[in-house]
Amino acid sequence: MAEMKLSLQPDLQMELVHVADVVGVDVPTLLAQAVRDYLDRLAEQKIIAESKAFRAMHAELLQRYRGEYVAIHDGKVVDHDVDLCALNRRIRARYGRIAVLLQRVTERPEVELVIRSPKLEPIVP
Repeated sequence: MAEMKLSLQPDLQMELVHVADVVGVDVPTLLAQAVRDYLDRLAEQKIIAESKAFRAMHAELLQRYRGEYVAIHDGKVVDHDVDLCALNRRIRARYGRIAVLLQRVTERPEVELVIRSPKLEPIVP
């Protein structure tokens, strides 16, 4: 991909230079990390929204796709398959890095995770 040139307001440029100096990186590295963090937050927010859509249409999904994996994008089922890997390949080919929820349709719309935390106690001789 070709290099992209951006224009920033002078006050933002000065702030970037200052922050980059404080954290000990160059401005391009700081900008790249800031943009990556922002894009990651957007993807996380999109997956949360797609998860809400999945739960809202769970009854309909259960009738049509029970036991299959569905791909939810912009609140709609855009693909489905019994094979998660095959579904993932098609979705990545079609949407690239855009966040798309891939979820198996089961009786319960949400999976309950129980995480047991070990309790550490000192060893007494």
